[in-house]
Amino acid sequence: MRPMLFDRYLVVDWSASSVPKRGKDSVWICTLSADGVPSTQNPATRRAAEGIVREALLQAVRQRERVLVGFDFPYSYPAGFASALGLGGPPWSAIWGYLTERVEDDARNANNRFNVAAEINARLQPPVFWGCPQSKPLEHLSPKKDQVIYRGEQHARGLRESREVEALLLSRRHRPQATWKLTGNGSVGSQSLTGIPVLSRLRHDPVLAPASTVWPFETVVPSIPEGRPAVVHAEIWPSLMTVPAVEGRVKDESQVMFLAEEYRARDRGGTLGDLFAAASTHAAREEGWILGVEQSDKHPFEPHGVAPMARLGL
Repeated sequence: MRPMLFDRYLVVDWSASSVPKRGKDSVWICTLSADGVPSTQNPATRRAAEGIVREALLQAVRQRERVLVGFDFPYSYPAGFASALGLGGPPWSAIWGYLTERVEDDARNANNRFNVAAEINARLQPPVFWGCPQSKPLEHLSPKKDQVIYRGEQHARGLRESREVEALLLSRRHRPQATWKLTGNGSVGSQSLTGIPVLSRLRHDPVLAPASTVWPFETVVPSIPEGRPAVVHAEIWPSLMTVPAVEGRVKDESQVMFLAEEYRARDRGGTLGDLFAAASTHAAREEGWILGVEQSDKHPFEPHGVAPMARLGL
């Protein structure tokens, strides 16, 4: 049996709600310790969620534990975005810094994400972001996908609509949404705009920073000895697997519990490292990758054994 990579697993279902919210379509956090007992929390605001995650990571580091942390939104954008904005340094890190400086998100979830997207659109030609409330259109951000142009077979200019990992998923008949889409069914762009600054603060927290890395940008397959504290951030996508409904439980809560159990089961079985190794070389430089998406579709990300089902009470 391979040594386990982690002692604790923390999975977060993020929300871009502009008001405090609990229950469906809000923030859900699951922490799964080495003893296999999951704990879930449902804070009403992103500010509270950030505090919960930070405290959990601080505690783990104090206890010299290795923690896998996954948030369910894209950690970066299609290749060329940082360059188009004139940002220097590692593209993913430059974008994280850019958004952290500009996105304002108060203690009641009120935020300026649409204004930031409009500001970016105004700097780029053609624009990339779309989707905002019909009642509050902005000069450089349309409620509809009617102004953006993405590079492809018919257009030589602009940025691509999808990252490499999303294009791979689309080819396999999954339906990931582009990071540029800010509103509407399945949209994830607003989650990235509000979530990336949180990730950046956690990654660069004075206490957590020495132990923290972001996959696949700063590490490929984590290899941390027992007893050395470590925080490994990895992008996740719960829709990679079908999570059975549990009566009386919100789907979002079931998903974070299921994924935390899945990562632990794979870690115990010695196959979690294979998921980390699947990121492409190109993705490791700029676009990022989704933990669980493999280069070959011969081995899809499916439940590893029965442990996750059992933990969900099925």
